[in-house]
Amino acid sequence: MSEEVTVKVLNETGEGSHAQDLDSVAVSQRLQKAMLKMTGKFLDETTGKVNYASLRSSEEYRAYCAMAGQLRAVDVEKLDEKEKLAFFINVYNALTVHALTEILGERTIETALDVPAFWSSHAYRVGLFVCSLDDIEHGVLRVNKPHPSTGRPVMSKGDPRLKYQVSTLEPRIHFALNCGAMSCPMVRVYSSNNLEVALEGATRSYLTQEVKIEDDVARLPEILSWYQDDFAPDQMGMLRWIRTYLEEKDQLALDALIATGGSAGPKVEFFYNWSLNKL
Repeated sequence: MSEEVTVKVLNETGEGSHAQDLDSVAVSQRLQKAMLKMTGKFLDETTGKVNYASLRSSEEYRAYCAMAGQLRAVDVEKLDEKEKLAFFINVYNALTVHALTEILGERTIETALDVPAFWSSHAYRVGLFVCSLDDIEHGVLRVNKPHPSTGRPVMSKGDPRLKYQVSTLEPRIHFALNCGAMSCPMVRVYSSNNLEVALEGATRSYLTQEVKIEDDVARLPEILSWYQDDFAPDQMGMLRWIRTYLEEKDQLALDALIATGGSAGPKVEFFYNWSLNKL
């Protein structure tokens, strides 16, 4: 029997409302502004690293923590598909920053893997329900597809939180969600008004930086291995999916690898730097 995970809900205090009908879009916009203030001041956009120590003692962080309480009163079901997608991407990234900031205020860690069950043990209450990082990523945004580490969905059949799900899986979320590691995509703030442009830009930015075609090998971030079937049914299909986001020289190099790889396909190696994205 697996050990029970103790879930720490980080927004049980702070601003809120007794009525479970706070405008989700308005809350999302306020949280976006608070996140922008934090990331603008404490995120190095060149390296993607966050100054968690300075962030924790800042007025911007205190304001954000208070505002996160408003998530307890939102009505997620009133969001349209784009609003819901942007909302939960922002909530996931905000929760990651919030959780790591709190942890680093208590002890030193070098990676989120140093925290037992990090992604299932840190959560926000969103509306009526508690949602952990795993719940948001795999249950809501990946439409409850199996978690890559367990092979099982994170939400069981009949879980009331399933009504928060987006209707279809958008594979570009994997280049928008930040888990606190150096190989993660950079923290950005998303809006339903520019969601398509923002997701496309985040995907292109991440893949052009992280994908390396050299020495007759395609070296890819492990995100593309963990979630391969979110992109395509097989590895070759996944390679063709990412090809359109690469610079021309890498597209040509990948084409050459595919052409010479035969039925087995090109040689592929996966990597991931779990080091914490901290200054």
